[in-house]
Parts: sequence; structure tokens; C-alpha cells
Amino acid sequence: MKIVIVNVFERRNRGDAALLSVTIQQLRQVFPGAELCIAGFERPEDRPEFDGVPNLGSIRRYVGEEHAGRAARMARKALTAAVAAVAALPGGPRLLPGLARLLPRGIGRELAAVAGADLVVGPAGGYVNARADFPSDLNIALLMLPLWLAQRRRVPVALGPQSYGPFPRRVQRAMVRRVVGAADRVMTRESISAERLAEAGVPRERIVRSVDAAFAFRAESSRRWREELGVPRDATLVLITTKDSLPPDRQAVYEESIVAAVRHMLARPGWHVVLMPQVTCSFQADDDRIVNARVAAAVDSPRLHVLDDDGIDHHDISAMYPEADYIIGTRFHAVIFGFTAGVPCVAIEYDHKTSGIMRDLGLQRWVVHMADVRPEPLVRLVDELVAESGAYRRHLAAVLPAHAARATEFAGTLRRLGLAAADGPGGGPLASPGQAASERPERPARPERPARAGAGS
Repeated sequence: MKIVIVNVFERRNRGDAALLSVTIQQLRQVFPGAELCIAGFERPEDRPEFDGVPNLGSIRRYVGEEHAGRAARMARKALTAAVAAVAALPGGPRLLPGLARLLPRGIGRELAAVAGADLVVGPAGGYVNARADFPSDLNIALLMLPLWLAQRRRVPVALGPQSYGPFPRRVQRAMVRRVVGAADRVMTRESISAERLAEAGVPRERIVRSVDAAFAFRAESSRRWREELGVPRDATLVLITTKDSLPPDRQAVYEESIVAAVRHMLARPGWHVVLMPQVTCSFQADDDRIVNARVAAAVDSPRLHVLDDDGIDHHDISAMYPEADYIIGTRFHAVIFGFTAGVPCVAIEYDHKTSGIMRDLGLQRWVVHMADVRPEPLVRLVDELVAESGAYRRHLAAVLPAHAARATEFAGTLRRLGLAAADGPGGGPLASPGQAASERPERPARPERPARAGAGS
């Protein structure tokens, strides 16, 4: 059996890397002996594998290569559009394997893998969202493309627990409705995403509410971070993750608030603070070390520790969280890693997944929106976190086990998918390993569902 995991991002986003590790583990559990490959955003020449699974590169990486010149990027987009046009023709899906052999490797590898797959999987995450602009339209199109190509070849598609939306433009909702709505399984990790999919026209009966797969991640690392950083065992340790995603003036207020909280905590004897680089991606300069350096420059203390090693993987990063006493997390997977270790957290929200998941856990009180963060209220919230840490830990102990147990639901979904491509409308049996895509049973077309009233541009 051949399985392709598409729309994979960079491992230097440690949250995404943890989600990919969980997806691979679940696929191996459900389909032992299956041949796995990744169509990801990393260059295969630089990153040939992840957890032993080969990386093919991807059409999205090929089109979005920042080092290519403007003319080259335009040509790559035109070539990708031509491939989609061929796939849309009657009989076009049969031509895709041969076409893949003629195309540049950046496109051909993923196209050939999807065309010859028995199952295409979209991993857990939060990458299907958009703004009201053309680059977002293009990004949604590129994310939907491998899933749509699989559907054109009658290959089953399963989407792990993700966050979806917003989709402010009609064309974005149309693409999501057409492709996500035709997937054999669609899982969301909070209710807000389920509602946004329904508003886009995805049939509610195809949407499965689940939880973030990171709750199932277990770090395989033996690093002793307190010893490495020189933090005594009896010291209070606070971990902080940051992000740069606001307009400059509002970003400055957010960073001033982080600085105020750091100074306030370091004023306590025996307290240490670590600025964690949860994401260090070069693509679009999504690198937490940039903000961390600005925060550190404003604080003069030997008890402030700044990690700036780009080579720390998601296992080693995750091993830091059980060492902490408190966490202030803007990157939400930092909060999840803390929760699985029983650590009280303040979550600074930059995306709806934060408030959605915190609400599911009954912890919405401890969320503040990134654009609303101010120094004095953040300091007060940190003081409340410390004062109520005992009750917070007891609450986590009560609610987390049942919540985290649901992080394995995708494996159950995949197991059912292994018996039938879908047990809902339009389903049909999976092809046996090695069966040509053109020989797979014809699936009745699913009717398009119009967007709901009020979902217009």
C-alpha cells in the first residue's frame, strides 16, 4: 500500500514537526508495512527524510521558492496551472502519471506519488487559512491542489485534525467546499473550525470534531535542560514563546508587554526565564529568535536564558517543557507541550485555535489576544497564574487525560478508512495495494453544496 502525506511544512516549526511525527506513527500503526512518503516544503536535497519517511519535495515548495527570480516564479505558477488544467479535462487524470515523468522534479515527484497512491493524507495542523487578498487565494489553491488531484484519480483522502479558516473571499470558500467537502474524512481540532467549514459549504456530516494531535506526541529526548542552562533544581523556571505577526506599532506593544512580564518575574529571587525558539523557519522570516533577541536586549539579567540554536529538534524542545513551572506561550503548541507535562500556562492568542482549544479545556480565562496584550494586565495575569497554580494543576489533572486520549482518534478514522474509502455518501472500497488508480471503482459524484447565506464576500 502506498500512502502520501501532503502539505507538510518545515520541521523547524517544532509544533508542525510533532504533528507530523504523530501522523506517521498513526499511519504505521494502522497500515503496517505501508510505503509512506512526504510531499513537503523542505528541499529533498537538504532534508531527504523525516522519521525515516522519504521527502519528495512538493509543488507548493517548487512554486513558493523564495530564492527563485520573479520570472521563474511566474513560470512555475503557469506550469502548475497547466497541470491542473490537464487534470480537469475529461480523461485528464489518466494522463497524470505520464505527465509527471515529463515535468521538473519539483512538480513531477509529488504528482507521480499522488497519482499512484492508495491513500493521500493531510496531516494535522493549522495551515488552511486565508486573508482577503490574491496571495491567500493562491495559497489555498496550492494547498487544495494535491488533494484535488488525488480525488480526480479516485484516491481516498483523509484530513487529520486541523484548524480551518478564516476564508474571507468567495473563491476561497468555493475551493474549500469543492475539495475539503469531497474528502473521505475531515477532522477539526476545535469547534470554530468546524463552523467555518460548514459556513463554506462543507457538509456537516463529513466533519468530525476531534482534538489537536500534539496531545499524543511524546518526546524522545533525554536532554537535561536545567543542567545545560545552569538552572538549579529548586529554582522556579518560566518558559516563554513569542511570535512576530502584528503590524509594527501593535507588535511593539506586544513585545513591551513580554519585556514587562520577564522583568517582573526576574525580580523574584531564584526565578529563571527561558525564551524558547518554537519556530525558526527561514520562509517569510518566521523565526522566533528575532523577537526573542529584541526582548533579551531590553532585559539585563543572568537568569534570562535565550535559546538560539536552530538545530534543536522537536523532541529536544519538547523535553524542556516538563522542566518548567510556568509557561507563557504565544506559539500554542508550546502550551500543549506544557499541558501534557501538567504545567500551568497563559496562552497569548494569535489564531482562533488558541481560544477554541482552551475553551474545550475550560481554561478560557487564561487566554489574552495578542493584539490586546498590555504590560500591566499581563503582569497581573502572571501573578494570578502563580497564586492559583495549585488549582490550575488540579484542573489539568482532571480534564486532560480524557481530552488527550482523543488525540488518537485519527488512527481509528484511518483504520475504518482501511476497510472502505468512506462509509458515508459516495464511498467505495479502497484499491488493493498495487491496483492502478484508473482501475479503482468509480465513485458517484458528490453534489456541490452552495455556501450558506451570509457567507458571501
